Amino acid sequence: MRICLPGSANQFERAERERTLFFQRQAYSWVHPPGQPPHCKDVPPGEEFTQEKNLWIAFDVIESIADVAMGAMTRLFKANDTVARFKLYFPIRPIPDVAARWMQDEEFARQRLDGINPVLIELATRIPENFPVTEETVKGVIPPDTTLAGLLAERRLFLQDYEILQGLEPEFGRFCVAPMCLFWLDGQGRLMPLAIQLGQSPGETKIIFTPKDDYWTWLMARAFAQSADGTYHEIVAHLARTHLAMEPFWVAACRTLPAQHPVYVLLQPHFTGTIEINHAARTKLLAPGGPIDETIAIGARGCLTLLGVAHQRWTFTGANPVTDLQTRGLLSKDVLPNYHYRDDALLLYEAIGTLVRDVLRAYYPDDATVQLDTELHAWAAELKSPDGARVNGLPFGDGQIATFDQLTGLVAQLIFNCSVEHAAVNNGQYAQFGWIPNTPGALYISPPTDRGPRNEANFVYALPDAYAVGQQLALVHLLSKRTQRPLGTYAEDFFSGVMPVRDAIDRFRARLDDIGRAIQERNKQLPVPYLYLQPWIVSRSIAI
Repeated sequence: MRICLPGSANQFERAERERTLFFQRQAYSWVHPPGQPPHCKDVPPGEEFTQEKNLWIAFDVIESIADVAMGAMTRLFKANDTVARFKLYFPIRPIPDVAARWMQDEEFARQRLDGINPVLIELATRIPENFPVTEETVKGVIPPDTTLAGLLAERRLFLQDYEILQGLEPEFGRFCVAPMCLFWLDGQGRLMPLAIQLGQSPGETKIIFTPKDDYWTWLMARAFAQSADGTYHEIVAHLARTHLAMEPFWVAACRTLPAQHPVYVLLQPHFTGTIEINHAARTKLLAPGGPIDETIAIGARGCLTLLGVAHQRWTFTGANPVTDLQTRGLLSKDVLPNYHYRDDALLLYEAIGTLVRDVLRAYYPDDATVQLDTELHAWAAELKSPDGARVNGLPFGDGQIATFDQLTGLVAQLIFNCSVEHAAVNNGQYAQFGWIPNTPGALYISPPTDRGPRNEANFVYALPDAYAVGQQLALVHLLSKRTQRPLGTYAEDFFSGVMPVRDAIDRFRARLDDIGRAIQERNKQLPVPYLYLQPWIVSRSIAI
């Protein structure tokens, strides 16, 4: 099979391309569920998981069952009302490192930057009217000579707002909120929590909690914020922004680009298994009685509602890493100096962009060649079509990719979103969510509405029971499985014989090695290394 543009194909190759597309269109047909992202109707041949992946999924599930069962049996004889009891759920697997530091305010703040959900925090340019933090509120938390106005002027205030969760109803016996959290950069350059409001208005919550409150009361407020963060992470940052947002691009490609097209060949390794894993998410993880339904406060029904809202808000241009960081006011390294997700993601995005430009330049010498590619324009039309992918915010206007830069920007961002962005919100799930007191999927008492003192037993009583713990541990351990096919790995026949492309791949791998070594050196200086975007553990696709 010769990889070429349609204009370079001879009559026999054109006939073969038409046959290929005919069968691809039969296998890849659209489903447009109300309020949800479009997806492929079935799992086409060739999109299924490999036997190897199915085996390790089965083994991981069996190991989870054994681990949790042994832990639950141990609890029958050692039940107590201390946080330490959660260590009993790890008779086989290691206890996540965060168990040793989750109570620290510095760790709570660090997870906003280098945790499993680093894509929500934003620079605060004002104090929101519905979050009336005053000088009196933070008196005793910040130094006497520091003011909120001064922190705003110095770009040292940051907001984490979960307003998208507002109005979602929890399942019976569970509780959730849509909190607002304010952080500040202290004199040592550390991000630290300043205030938490467990709702979207002062009339709703009446109290703004701060670190100067009673120890366990403050931890309880933090736990509700962390639980909200877990819900936002799994459904918005993880499932909606990477898994489900990416599938329509691949279905559209398979319906319009034959397997002989260079864009198809370049994208294919980065979409391996995506349709299969998304099918499993829709039919198993989000099913009634499934892990999401049993562990997250709003259950499967609420999660589907949240997913629909997240999908309506998602745009392709907004998901660009540079645009996203600009929108949140965090693109400059002068703001939040220890935001390692940003620094690593931008390096990898640049490396991916260089690879894509070098590969596609071997086929598109100029903008005119892009404009003559009829198959490429069919893909663009399918991406925009109300009967197709229905993608909002594409980086080209009138339904046609007009320039080489538009094409390379589109392809580079797709590869970034499928690999780097997914790794950032996937690889640390066990490390953060595996220690239940750090991020409970749901809480089982109502949020605090007063500053009265609480104790450890009160806190533990609010956390999930053994069954929900087991479901959460099994889910996050399975989803955190380390990749065997990291970014930069390709099959031996990938663009075989196309020397400019093979040379570009070699340069890409060398650049990834350089980035990896720089991350290693940086991490040696950090009390908590940021590992999730180390190139050799960034999977090249969402599913492998």
